[in-house]
Amino acid sequence: MKIQDVRLTSFRIPLPGGLEEVMIKGQSIAPYVTDFLAVEVVSDEGLVGEAISPYGGLSLGHSIADRIRPFLIGKDPGMREAIWQELWTLDRLLYTTQFAIGTVDLAIWDLYCKSINEPLYRVLGGVRDKVPAYASGMTLPTPAGFAEDALKYKEAGYQGYKLHVKGEWKEDIEACAAVREAVGPDYTLMIDPAGAYNQTQALRVGRALEELDFHWYEEPLRDFDIHGYKMLADKLDIPVMALEVIPGAVYSKPEYIVERAVDIVRGDISFTGGVGQVMKTAHLAEAFGLNMEVHTNANSHIDTAHLHCIAAMNNSEFFEQLVPERFFHFPACEPTSIDAEGFVHLPEGPGIGRPLDWDYIKAHKVAEL
Repeated sequence: MKIQDVRLTSFRIPLPGGLEEVMIKGQSIAPYVTDFLAVEVVSDEGLVGEAISPYGGLSLGHSIADRIRPFLIGKDPGMREAIWQELWTLDRLLYTTQFAIGTVDLAIWDLYCKSINEPLYRVLGGVRDKVPAYASGMTLPTPAGFAEDALKYKEAGYQGYKLHVKGEWKEDIEACAAVREAVGPDYTLMIDPAGAYNQTQALRVGRALEELDFHWYEEPLRDFDIHGYKMLADKLDIPVMALEVIPGAVYSKPEYIVERAVDIVRGDISFTGGVGQVMKTAHLAEAFGLNMEVHTNANSHIDTAHLHCIAAMNNSEFFEQLVPERFFHFPACEPTSIDAEGFVHLPEGPGIGRPLDWDYIKAHKVAEL
């Protein structure tokens, strides 16, 4: 089997609500949930591997068309690691955009799994066929708003709730305290300030989170601050998580792990460079006795791929579902959903197992490349 073509469709969908409903810190992520690129890797046997980018749209399409598509034509999708390694080498001078290699890599994995009629998680080496889910909320204006939101998703069955706080450390502590009071002492809570704090603020918030019995403390500093993370990991008992958006795929993470600058590693198919790199990172973390929690994005297609990766790891605890769900349950494929016990189940179809609605994509098309 050889890759015969790479088709790229940029499309933009309506925002199902207001800008203020999808805030992370002080910024709306509306472009992240409306502007997409569909990638089709087509084989000479007529099979098609699919991926939808988280964000990027037309600019990402031009990057892939110019820098990656010519290289892929004629390649064997069974040689996924060889393809990735050469793309990584070429990237030193091509400077492809952040999501390009990861998005294309996912489509190649989907194609290969379809060619052997197996779901992705089984090809990766399945550990389980369902994963517990937590609700990952947006930034809300008041502590009471956070408390109400957390209680809503606890009652909906999610096994935990994560606050994307404002990034104002005193207000953030108040919000965390309000949420803990609302949901009770035993419910799993996490916090993600998205790199908002300096080192002193991060330490103060971390100590407050320990008093509130939070489950983990995610990205209090920017990922590149290894010295700050080492200080937090040494001084705090709450597990500190980082490395979601640090560049360098798997290669930038060993130093943090060896130095014990993080307690939990973060990974993402698009940010980390692809399916294989997420799994390498998970195995690296496992070898050092650490968990790797997988980030999720703004559409059900790539998030289902993340679910497959989690289901093939022995050292990952949760599936992250961004909420309110209507913004992130991507309308061009079947949405992910939790069962009555708060689990997300793996689809059993080949590849990612979430066929795309091409009529919907074409109806919202910006351009084909």
